[in-house]
Amino acid sequence: MTVGTRHRGDERRVPGSRVIASCVAVVIALSGCTTAGSPVPTATRAASAEDLVVEFRQNRDQYASDAAIVRVGNRGDHDITIVGLELAGSAFTATTVRDRSSTIRAGQTTDLAVELPPIDCDARDGESQVDLLLRLDDGAVLSAADLPDPTDALPRIRAATCTVAAVQRIAEVAAAPGIRLEGAGATTVAVLTITAVPTGAPGRLELVALRSTVLLRPAPTDGGGDPPQDWPLSLTVDAASGPQSIELRIVPTRCDPHALAEDKVGTLFPLVVRIDDGPEAVITLPLDADTAEALKDAVRARCA
Repeated sequence: MTVGTRHRGDERRVPGSRVIASCVAVVIALSGCTTAGSPVPTATRAASAEDLVVEFRQNRDQYASDAAIVRVGNRGDHDITIVGLELAGSAFTATTVRDRSSTIRAGQTTDLAVELPPIDCDARDGESQVDLLLRLDDGAVLSAADLPDPTDALPRIRAATCTVAAVQRIAEVAAAPGIRLEGAGATTVAVLTITAVPTGAPGRLELVALRSTVLLRPAPTDGGGDPPQDWPLSLTVDAASGPQSIELRIVPTRCDPHALAEDKVGTLFPLVVRIDDGPEAVITLPLDADTAEALKDAVRARCA
């Protein structure tokens, strides 16, 4: 991993900018960023080679979106203002630009939300990396290659994105809009329908199972016993199969007061799939916002 600094057309390697493999963050050097005779802005005065540390991450509530986090820590004694950010690298097929201004206070860490560029599904896992370019308010341009990824966000994002692309090539899979309610009050059960419509392209898609979430789980079966943790689907779709669908009966996983108030991922159902007899993979079931809210209303009805 290497970092560099450019300022007003000049580019040079910053001494000590190579980061050893055991580091958990890229160190971006800010020293020497101004031209001779130019004033040093307060935001970057006395900056050292360890002023900024940067990581690539993704928050849980971003799992179903095309967004991620660039975590920036300021170890210096002065605030640093970032006025622009570019995210690129071999993991992507393009560059995304963030033009919003963000001030990183001295001694603090800030998460900058960024839209992800399109993922390159043809890149090899071991060759995929995230590169970063930061523009400061004094005109300095800082670059960092191969950002650390301490939570392995990039492999998970690539796996999910590329699996979705492979699934969509064979069939359009989603939750049908709306739900049906059975029972009332404490006996309320939400019924959700999953549909799979083949595109006509070659390939075979198996919908293996839908997993429960922190908020929603399968309704108990008539046989009693421990409630199931997922819904077995066993649906196979290909160009000759025609549309497939299955209904799932859903109840709350929990009814404590914080279940809905703090929920961010309760309607992000993990869908287990298999393509052409390959290994199982997991994607997030596409679910529209109105249907997600209807499921939460069903939780409110049963937990009231």
